[in-house]
Amino acid sequence: MIALDVADGIATVTLDRPDARNALPTSGWRALADLLGRVPADAAALAVVSAVPGTFSAGADLADLARLVDDVPARTAFRLAMHDAVEALAALPIPTIAAVDGAAFGAGVALALACDVIVAGADARFAIPPARLGIGYPPGDVARLLDRVGKGQAARLLFTAAPVDAAEALRIGLADLTGDGTDIARSIAANDADALRLLKKTLVSPRDSSLAAAFEASFGSPAFANGVSRYRRTT
Repeated sequence: MIALDVADGIATVTLDRPDARNALPTSGWRALADLLGRVPADAAALAVVSAVPGTFSAGADLADLARLVDDVPARTAFRLAMHDAVEALAALPIPTIAAVDGAAFGAGVALALACDVIVAGADARFAIPPARLGIGYPPGDVARLLDRVGKGQAARLLFTAAPVDAAEALRIGLADLTGDGTDIARSIAANDADALRLLKKTLVSPRDSSLAAAFEASFGSPAFANGVSRYRRTT
């Protein structure tokens, strides 16, 4: 259902549940949270990709959600499982990339929103359809959507439940760029891992005054010394 692989400094989370278009049941969200807790400390970047052609993720598994009609305790279990997985992804200290090529619906969009960079492939489509099902959307995920696209576009996506393609997602800020997300991950991982972690922390909390000292200290890093040395040799 979900796999974690690490190569060349890139941790790759692969969604692979073709019979359900990569929709995740409650147990799947728990498995994802557990897997994200096992990302190696020395990884430079993480990419979330799909092994299913034409699909990133259909979000939550409707067959699993159907039991929530009558099983009240299961509602809380599902909410917490999804919350823990999405927040684990958002809390990773390294740059994260969602490689969306195909449909990202519902909670699949929440997964993408938890990443730092959303790359839309040529066939990417995004939709948030809970209004069609008579349910809401997790507040934390609505907050991330608002941060990305603003209130008007967030309202449009949530209220209409209509899909947008890659070009429209790029225009409104739901996607950051088009292309191949794994190429972006490789470009990121080619940089210094400690610098990437500091930059990620600064992006998350740019007004944290303690980061000024970390910025100054970074000039004493071996990577900076090597970079300066290379520069001097070429000038």
